[in-house]
Amino acid sequence: MLISIGTRSIPKVTAITRAFSRYPELWLENDDKIEYIIMPKEIRNDEKSGQDKDNFSGVSCNPMSLEETITGAKNRAKNAFEYAEERCRHM
Repeated sequence: MLISIGTRSIPKVTAITRAFSRYPELWLENDDKIEYIIMPKEIRNDEKSGQDKDNFSGVSCNPMSLEETITGAKNRAKNAFEYAEERCRHM
C-alpha cells in the first residue's frame, strides 16, 4: 500500500503512520508492507508562516476560516495524490 502524506509536520506524519500500523487489515490483504511518501522540501516549502501563501495548499499558512482550512486540505490531498501518481510512473 502506498500512502502519500501531504505534510512535513512531524506530529502529523507520526499520527498517520501510527494510525495505519494499528489497522493492518487495511493493507495486509493486498500487500505485505506500507510505503509512505512524504512531500520533499522543494515541493512543500515549510519556511513560510502566518498569512504567507503556501504554494502546496494554495491558502495562507495559518488559515483564518473553516472554508480556507477545507480548501487547503483538499488541495494538499490532491497534490499529494498527483505527486505519488507521478512518482509511481517513474518506478
